Amino acid sequence: MNDQTAVRDVGAANLGFARALIGELQAAGIATAFVCPGSRSAPLALAIAEHPRLQHSVHVDERSAAFHALGFAKASGQPVVLLCTSGTAGANFLPAVAEAAQSRVPLIVLTADRPPELRAWGAPQTMEQRTLYAGFTRWSEEAPCPSERGAELAYARVLARRAVIEATGSKPGPVHLNLPFREPLLPTAIGAHEIAGQERSSEFPAADAWIDPSLAGPLAGELRGTARGVLLFGPDHWDPALAEAAHALAATLGWPIVADAASGLRAGSPADGAVIHGADLMLRDAEVAAALRPDLIVRFGGQPTSAAIVAWMARHPGADVWLVDSANGFRDPQHRASRWLRASPRQFCELVTSATDGVTTPAEWLLQWQHADRVARAAADAALDSEPRFLTPHIARSLWSGLPEGATLYVANSMAIREIDLFASPRAAALRVLANRGVNGIDGQVSAALGAAAALRRPTVLWCGDLALLHDVSGLLAGRMHGGDLTIVVSNDDGGGIFEYLPAARLVSRPVFEELFAVPHGLDLCELARGLGWEAVCVNSAASFTQALARALAGGRHVIEVTIDRTANTAFHASIHQRVRDQLQRDRPR
Repeated sequence: MNDQTAVRDVGAANLGFARALIGELQAAGIATAFVCPGSRSAPLALAIAEHPRLQHSVHVDERSAAFHALGFAKASGQPVVLLCTSGTAGANFLPAVAEAAQSRVPLIVLTADRPPELRAWGAPQTMEQRTLYAGFTRWSEEAPCPSERGAELAYARVLARRAVIEATGSKPGPVHLNLPFREPLLPTAIGAHEIAGQERSSEFPAADAWIDPSLAGPLAGELRGTARGVLLFGPDHWDPALAEAAHALAATLGWPIVADAASGLRAGSPADGAVIHGADLMLRDAEVAAALRPDLIVRFGGQPTSAAIVAWMARHPGADVWLVDSANGFRDPQHRASRWLRASPRQFCELVTSATDGVTTPAEWLLQWQHADRVARAAADAALDSEPRFLTPHIARSLWSGLPEGATLYVANSMAIREIDLFASPRAAALRVLANRGVNGIDGQVSAALGAAAALRRPTVLWCGDLALLHDVSGLLAGRMHGGDLTIVVSNDDGGGIFEYLPAARLVSRPVFEELFAVPHGLDLCELARGLGWEAVCVNSAASFTQALARALAGGRHVIEVTIDRTANTAFHASIHQRVRDQLQRDRPR
């Protein structure tokens, strides 16, 4: 691509993004726009002006335009768009935005902006716009600058839909979208299709509206009419009744259940094979991931822990994605959802199941998933059985199989949660799995597990890495001060083991990697724990780990440290995945 083409593409990207955003605003119910002239807002103004179903008027003074829009929205009861260029233009909207907030008037405020690299560098017509209306908006967001790749189009559409939902909810009011654009602002020639992208609008629920029970029949009909569907459960709040409801729905559809370790569906579920425990293992294989092409994915909960599952979804952009969320939330970081349904996962499963007419015999589609699952897990188990050292995959398997029924497993972020997700096999006994999968930090893990143990008053085990433990040494002190029973299993690989799997481990010299990423500490964690009043033992074999765990679960505060060779652990993971791939090559899903 030459420089001139790149320049033209930026202008086309700007207009394509603006068209996607404005088109979706109109599809979501916006019928009227108030436009203030300006240069930086040119893509948005043009997109508004050319839209055949969007009425617009042009106003010279931004303050007057904003109050004009306020009066129109107040009198009509309908949300409207208000657009201006960068700089002080948006500041002139503030009095009307403040009035809209207090009067609960739905305004969609669009401020064009200069790109981030020009802020705070003395560029003309540039000021901080992201917080212009702080304290007055129901919701605010800044979009990325459009690029010639056009990857932001799907985001533009969901951004528009969410803006309307937030502005028209149970407490209507203004929302603010800050929209930066790089130059050239427009393409050299204005065509109807300057940039390709997803043309399909998402179907969002009405603001604050729960799923209508009358939709059960139509929804069930759509699902029963889809042969290649998947029920995908990400991390979510614990619901002990969800497993039964999810399995009942899967049985009526003949679909697999792909479940995150923190979803509540990987333990204590009926032994009918609906849950695919080895999804992360098997979907790393490109041929398997391609063969298991879905037509529809019904998503529940947050984003799955497994990068392989997320990559599998991205591999099949043509699949519809339904998002079921009890909080009218927007947990869709891939911006893939074609339909949003407000309901709890259990409520949705029960509602749709009640409208079906019996159980579906497992079809070829489900049998393919089950076959690949068995092959992948058998290969992984064989690899674990043949490895003499006790490494983190062995810890995962031992904890998953060895904890008693009704116990709680609190799993820290980084390696621990990924290991459980990889190696948690079918388990008949109930096990509550908790993890901080909102922001995914490694901080506060000991304290969070202590809180869970105090609330549940049942055997509770925290599995964390050494850095996660060191991040919350004060949690060990809290355990000594406040009492309670908790067992901490800490895999100590003397640093940040997860970084061994990132490109930096291969791209920089070992000394630099150790200094900047691994950060070895050389601490004796058992000694540290004993100094803070915890019983502690260091183990390095399956037998000693099992014995230590049994003693710890009898009660009290215990730390079980497993020393791990970081390099050996990384190599072992690679060998497991290679062994799974080799076995899948020999025994493809039929």
